Amino acid sequence: MVQSGKRVSISAFVITKNEEAKIGACLASLSFLDEIVVVDDFSTDSTPDICRSHGVTLHQHRFTGFKDQKSYAMSLVRNDWVLELDADERVSDQMRDAILALKEEDLGRYGCFEFKRKTRFWGKWIKHASLYPDYKPRLYCRVNGRWSDGNVHERFITQGATGKLAGEILHEQDLDLYTYFLRTARYSDLSAADYFARGRRTSWHHVTVRPVATFLTRYLIRLGFLEGVHGFVISAMGALGTFMKYMKLYEIQRKSRGGLGGQAG
Repeated sequence: MVQSGKRVSISAFVITKNEEAKIGACLASLSFLDEIVVVDDFSTDSTPDICRSHGVTLHQHRFTGFKDQKSYAMSLVRNDWVLELDADERVSDQMRDAILALKEEDLGRYGCFEFKRKTRFWGKWIKHASLYPDYKPRLYCRVNGRWSDGNVHERFITQGATGKLAGEILHEQDLDLYTYFLRTARYSDLSAADYFARGRRTSWHHVTVRPVATFLTRYLIRLGFLEGVHGFVISAMGALGTFMKYMKLYEIQRKSRGGLGGQAG
């Protein structure tokens, strides 16, 4: 990338596992950058072969949590400025052009740039139900920040101002209902373990009021009903994920007390 007569190099990193259907499009959309590092959790499909065919730097590393995996991937890149992308995401043309148009003074003024993320679910781009604009800070200077606490819903917190750039991260979440449920269950497991480690505990309202509030927020307040059945499923799955997360946290609490029974809270 040439800016004001000087070349500013940007690396990208991606973590992945068994994403053969989507990783190729992700890596192709990153080809304009100077370096791509992929950290793979020992995929059993053709994900590693696809990565190698795109000429990226591929490492395999056992997954212990999203923050840990991303932190490891970021430690492997050569450049200070990095673009973080998930395996089921890709850079839109407008987003690519916005990154290429960055000037040296822009990089000096900001520590991070965020982009809208647009999700496709069941063949439809979703504009409501809390899934849009869904700003994500993904382009940042890795030497001026730190990872947030916890291994779920992690983000890199940078020093300095955050700018918004044009273009969208395109999120391909065309999951069938069973796979969507399994993903929701996996996130609830990780979230519950993370909450327990950080001292959080389940109370009665977490498993009663919060799931209902999640559904109503997504479906009514964030206009999920405008998406038809897509919005209903997204809202319902959000409520289910909230319920599962706090009930699993309650299970961990019980086990930590030697499996004794008791009321949530």
